[in-house]
Amino acid sequence: MEKDKLSANEKAGITRDLFERYREGETSRGENEVIESLEPMFIPEKEFEVTDSLIDELEAETADFIFQKIDGRKRRGLSPLLVGSVASIALLTVIVWVLYSPYRGGGKVAEKQHVATDAIKEVILSDGSEVVLNVGTTLREGSREVWLEEGEAFFNIKPDAKRPFVVYLRNGLTVNVVGTSFTIQSYSQLPFQEISVVSGKVNVSTQANQTVQLVADQQATYSEAEKKLSTASVNGRQKAAWRTGAVLLKNASAEELTLRIRQLYDKNIVFEGCSDAIAINIAFDKTMPVTEVAAEIATLYNFSYRVEEDQIVFRPKK
Repeated sequence: MEKDKLSANEKAGITRDLFERYREGETSRGENEVIESLEPMFIPEKEFEVTDSLIDELEAETADFIFQKIDGRKRRGLSPLLVGSVASIALLTVIVWVLYSPYRGGGKVAEKQHVATDAIKEVILSDGSEVVLNVGTTLREGSREVWLEEGEAFFNIKPDAKRPFVVYLRNGLTVNVVGTSFTIQSYSQLPFQEISVVSGKVNVSTQANQTVQLVADQQATYSEAEKKLSTASVNGRQKAAWRTGAVLLKNASAEELTLRIRQLYDKNIVFEGCSDAIAINIAFDKTMPVTEVAAEIATLYNFSYRVEEDQIVFRPKK
């Protein structure tokens, strides 16, 4: 099928289908090569607005470029509809660039998605590296790179000096490793992200080109308010203790306590008539009854409490 036989409606349908498969990581290697080859030619380095004039420009410029870029061998491996809808693909590339810029990682396409909804989940990546996902975590996987979109994960990375492993986080943070073990906490409801090393070393970088190198028992914390990294000494294995259902909180906020209680017991925390601006220091695990955990918190901070079906309510003790 030649490209001039495709109607505008057919191209729109192809674009929608291709976009969905690209977003889910289901496009073929040939299709990915086409999309990625278009990106440096048609995606501006600065922020831009998708306008009618931009779309018209893409339609005018893309057709000649794509046939120059794809040789005969590659054309035979591509769907004829894909080659015939080059202008639609260019527009698709713009859309994907806009929607996924926080997690682009050089334009690579994620191949798989892993989600831990209500239980801790162990995952073996395609390169043999091991990842443990905490409850409420979403991870997208590419080739020696992953996007931790939400949650917390422990990584045990298989060494490969020729292909460093990269983790992409929100706010433009990246973690580069060769072979090491570490945990990352990146919950959108918390105003910070943490990278804690158990063994080996990692490099953590921000969008502003601030980079810190961490070794075992060191932690980098990215403050979203200050937009910078700070480092501290920690017990790396304790920071990863959540893998066994243990929670160790040190100077934690009420938001983080609520997050951990929800993960283990599926209950929220409510502070009635008292401030939640407290520093929480407590240890508990999934084998402890929720009433026992609530009683310990109440004792530590001079609260009374009641445990309801979906929440724990704390009040000042009279």
